[in-house]
Amino acid sequence: MAAGKLFMKQPCKLIRASLLGLWLLILPALAVADEQLAYVSQILEEGNHQMVRGMHAQERTILRATAALKSDQPVQALELLASAKKQDPLVALLQAEAHRIQAVDAMKQAGAYGEDSGAQEQLLASADLGLGEANARLYSFMDKLNQDAGDPVDILLPGTNIANIFMIDKARSRMFLYASDGKGGLVKLADEYVVTGSEKGDKQVQGDGKTPNGIYRFISKLHGDKLDSRYGPFAFPIDYPNELDALHKKNGNGIWLHGYPLDVLRRPPQDTRGCFSISNNRLVALADHVKLKRSWVIVGENFAFNQRDKKHELLASVRNDIETWRRDWASLNSTSYLSHYHENFRSGERDLAAWKHYKRGVNANKSFIDVAFANLSVMHDPNRWPEGEVVVAEFDQHYRSSNYADQGRKRLYLARYSETQPWKILLEESVKP
Repeated sequence: MAAGKLFMKQPCKLIRASLLGLWLLILPALAVADEQLAYVSQILEEGNHQMVRGMHAQERTILRATAALKSDQPVQALELLASAKKQDPLVALLQAEAHRIQAVDAMKQAGAYGEDSGAQEQLLASADLGLGEANARLYSFMDKLNQDAGDPVDILLPGTNIANIFMIDKARSRMFLYASDGKGGLVKLADEYVVTGSEKGDKQVQGDGKTPNGIYRFISKLHGDKLDSRYGPFAFPIDYPNELDALHKKNGNGIWLHGYPLDVLRRPPQDTRGCFSISNNRLVALADHVKLKRSWVIVGENFAFNQRDKKHELLASVRNDIETWRRDWASLNSTSYLSHYHENFRSGERDLAAWKHYKRGVNANKSFIDVAFANLSVMHDPNRWPEGEVVVAEFDQHYRSSNYADQGRKRLYLARYSETQPWKILLEESVKP
């Protein structure tokens, strides 16, 4: 079935977008200086730069035409597009935009010849022909050219239990894939154009068309008879809603990473009902990197990169507060131990009051506690929550006391309202294997 129909009973339904429909432009406030565009155009035209030498001719033409349009050079854009493959819908959109710019210029030169000519000119000048994908690809190329989007602040410490991290930047329409380099740093494995929800903002309820913000994991793989062809060759659901979402009464389900319908080559940046979607050839290329429950997914907007001092301070503060919590726990001083929990704390069905009552009772029957943590992973949530800044920490916990012993993996969500405050445990849960 064609991609453009609404599928009311399927997760992440696709939205029909006509070729010249009102597609949403990304980064509307981003101003690209003329000298930047001139430099990018030169790099693309010469073709000698390492980023350009292996680029497909169609992609290079689209980038050059987009840069020409942003430099108000519609004639040059049309000349470039004359050699492009006409079956590519993005080529038609760029050609339409070039003709629109020419029409606006012609009306300005002709002057007013009717009472409604001014209104017509204004309407034509404000028309949105949906160049969001073209803009996203150009900005992505410029970022790479400037070596931006390098070391992400939010990946604080990927332990060995984490295979890799997919980062979905909704504002940039970019999906980054990182893995540990085994030396304490990160290696970037992919930087892809990604399509997200048709509505801006963080998902709150079922059917709102928004892609959820937060930290998740891929939990299953759908393909073959379990997946309709409109979602491409594979789909990878994430664990939305997670415990943090549930705490804030967010609902909905069926948020996947998936591909395009087989008859669709291009999609605008905001064109799903909440999922994230990449082209089928790129999905196939990246599918082996998806490790269920070991590939994490960070979703947000305008990720921060290359801020080493901030990243170091974040990780150090989290390590310090987790270690202080561990020491206070082992000390059997329940007052000090319980001071590390947030006023909005939840663990299963227990709120903070019930947790304090439960823990005081447990600790009262012990003569000693020995607790140790290993294989720590820490991720910073790029999104602001009602409790403030949030990090997710996972670790192997080895617990031994005078009357009980246990070990397993634990996950903490910690929050602080400002950088001058300590991290408080907002959620505590055992991680199921």
